[in-house]
Amino acid sequence: MDDITRNPHPEEDSVHAHTTPENANVSHERGDADVFTITKYGIGLAIGVVVVVLAMWGLFDWFYARESEKPVELSQQILRERPTAPPEPRLQARPKVELKDLRDSEEAALTSYGWINPDTGAVRIPIDQAIDMVAQKGLPSKPSPAGALEDGYRQMPSGSSSGREMEKITQ
Repeated sequence: MDDITRNPHPEEDSVHAHTTPENANVSHERGDADVFTITKYGIGLAIGVVVVVLAMWGLFDWFYARESEKPVELSQQILRERPTAPPEPRLQARPKVELKDLRDSEEAALTSYGWINPDTGAVRIPIDQAIDMVAQKGLPSKPSPAGALEDGYRQMPSGSSSGREMEKITQ
């Protein structure tokens, strides 16, 4: 029965055995990390955090008690002095509705008659009518003499950047 449980290849046992290799030249430095000092520092840090948290808790309780002792009239006075609306520019509460209202008012101004300034008699007419009037009448233009700034000459475009040529303009 010993033959059955025994490994038929005993040379493999020595190759696959799980042993820790020993090398005298490789080791860690045992003096660099002092576990006692690191533990002492961690405990001190934890105690410090607890002390600071308790001190802040007490300080905020003292602030709360101090604020509770103040008269209510002071708070009402501050609320009365406070502005009701925030300063400009204000955020839009309903941007889609406000944009629609703006576009509707612009459309009404562009498509209707109205006074711009009654004192001077300036009126507003629909934009389509104004475009037709300008197209029929034409825009005012002031003729300028050809080449008036250059004594009748103008610069001709050329491929080079130097030696620009001037050409006489004839009308």
